[in-house]
Amino acid sequence: MNKHSSSEKRDQRFCNNDLRSSENTAILRSLGYESFSVLLSSPHDLDTKNKLNGIASTTGLPYSLDLSDLMNEFSQQDLSELKKQYSGLFEVGNDGPPAPIREDLFMLQPAGLREDLVRFYEYFGYTLGEKFQWQMDHLSIELEFMHFLCFQEHNSTEDRLSYQLAQLDFSTRHLVNWVPDFQKTLKRISIDAMYTKIVVELNKFLEDDIEWQLETINDP
Repeated sequence: MNKHSSSEKRDQRFCNNDLRSSENTAILRSLGYESFSVLLSSPHDLDTKNKLNGIASTTGLPYSLDLSDLMNEFSQQDLSELKKQYSGLFEVGNDGPPAPIREDLFMLQPAGLREDLVRFYEYFGYTLGEKFQWQMDHLSIELEFMHFLCFQEHNSTEDRLSYQLAQLDFSTRHLVNWVPDFQKTLKRISIDAMYTKIVVELNKFLEDDIEWQLETINDP
């Protein structure tokens, strides 16, 4: 048996498939990303409470993630209050949104950011409805893309490594590059807001998930 039989290689990067255990971890990580994507969707556009009811538990991840308390608190919020919080934090303000929930705006529109998102989405066949194409950099959509990549990792056999490497590259370039500062901004503006609590938990999840990803992928 080839000594590399439990690993795959592409562009000099390997994934330790025994450690990764995609059949056990990918779908659970997908659910984690989906949960945060729904929690951070606009309550003006989506019935977030009902959407969350259809998401299964993430128990069994290779790191700690218990969203039960957060989801329970969210489900008890009045919809009008959620809309008010969401708009007040992410959408309106005398000088623009206090905490833009879109990466491009939060990062002050760096050159090439949106083009990089388009390349990721198009290459992996992730399509946005016409209503959401203008906000492809919305945090909820970026998290949904990670949900999509994890789900594809679970279902794919021939090109699994491509989805694994894409998760690491995308989360590095489009999540952990700005969510930590986004969290700090929200804590400074309104530390007790529901959406601040969600982003604080998201930041912990991203830290744990990328650390775990790096443990499973070797970059010589």
